[in-house]
Amino acid sequence: MSLRLTLILLLQLSFAHAQDFSDAAQSNKYNECLAQVEADSSVALLSARKWFIEGGGVAAQHCEALALSEQQRYDEAASLFERAAAKLKSGEASEFATENKDLLGVQLNYLAGIAWRASGNFDKSYNVFTAAIISLEEGAPLAYDIYIDRGLTQSLNDDHLSAIDDYASALEINENKIDAFLYRAEAFRKLNQHLKARLDLNEALALEPYQPDLLFESGINYRMQKNDEKAVNEWRKLIENYPNTHWEELAEDNINLIQK
Repeated sequence: MSLRLTLILLLQLSFAHAQDFSDAAQSNKYNECLAQVEADSSVALLSARKWFIEGGGVAAQHCEALALSEQQRYDEAASLFERAAAKLKSGEASEFATENKDLLGVQLNYLAGIAWRASGNFDKSYNVFTAAIISLEEGAPLAYDIYIDRGLTQSLNDDHLSAIDDYASALEINENKIDAFLYRAEAFRKLNQHLKARLDLNEALALEPYQPDLLFESGINYRMQKNDEKAVNEWRKLIENYPNTHWEELAEDNINLIQK
């Protein structure tokens, strides 16, 4: 799934009202721009830039940055998300956007963090995720996701201990999603803390017993603990539940390695 698709549904409602839409045509312009990103990012890029010149403001920049992300021009996209966030902070936006600058700023910094990470710039990614976290209000809808994504950035930067702290913060917000358990288990594995990883995997599997990432990681965990029988059992679940997929291939490859 593209960077745009991961967040477009979440952000659409807030940004759809972030400008001075005086009539339905202006609101439709924003939705059309988003639809163009998926259909043809080059067309969307030109439309968004033209719209910005005509006064589209933050919404136009948001659409332009998404189009850049769709083209894998992540550095440009991240910079544009940050510039839009800065405009909100300084009050250079519509009345609605200014009144909701904290929420919209968090969302823009979140997008910037994901784009910087996609570009390989983990330090900038960490910084903008942190800026988003500092601005979080209690019960903010993106809080769980921001901690997860900052943790992923730190894992990619080989700072697994800090990543574990972020996953723990995400779990304090929501213990009923598997992401934080799975990613923390992976971080524990990289630190050779396999018993702690097992505890997280068990928690996640209790929520989603046949989720493929979990089953694969669970097999790895058992393998690292030299329990090949349980490892094979986990990977056989992948073969049974996900035939003719890359999960089946991965499971078979790993089982063959054990049986050689």
